[in-house]
Amino acid sequence: MDIFYYWQKLETNLKNREVGYFGSNNPKLSELAGRLPERIWVFKTPKGMKGSIQLVGSLMVCDEPRVAVNTDYPNVIYYDPFSPESVIYTDSKTPERIAEVSGYFQYRFHSAFSANFNGDAGIQPLETNVVRGLEAKVADWSKVQMLERVKEPEKVYPINPFAQQTR
Repeated sequence: MDIFYYWQKLETNLKNREVGYFGSNNPKLSELAGRLPERIWVFKTPKGMKGSIQLVGSLMVCDEPRVAVNTDYPNVIYYDPFSPESVIYTDSKTPERIAEVSGYFQYRFHSAFSANFNGDAGIQPLETNVVRGLEAKVADWSKVQMLERVKEPEKVYPINPFAQQTR
């Protein structure tokens, strides 16, 4: 099982180097983290395309923070921003890719689309069959390691630079 996460503050978080975790007041995030997901698949609504989603990236989940986290959120899930498998898709904003991803999920998450991904609707479990289909779709997509999209990535410091990378 992986997690579908609607990342509303993508650009702001990357600009401010706020990486390594997602926090929420919603207990659903902690419930899904308890199911031991491997990855968090992150999505957003492309500008001017309400009712569509863009796959932004795929981030490797970890048990504890890899960077210092200062948050008041009661529910947090951590991902490894240093992992080579934590990636941002560079060509996911084309109309064809948006249509492909939106079509793939509109059937599965109709209620999430109807709620415009607010609250619980923005955090969904992705069962194995859905993940395998998504992996097949993005297998040939261009991608970069996520820190390449962070403003001043050299200022993102690991808590323990000698720690093992995730998977």
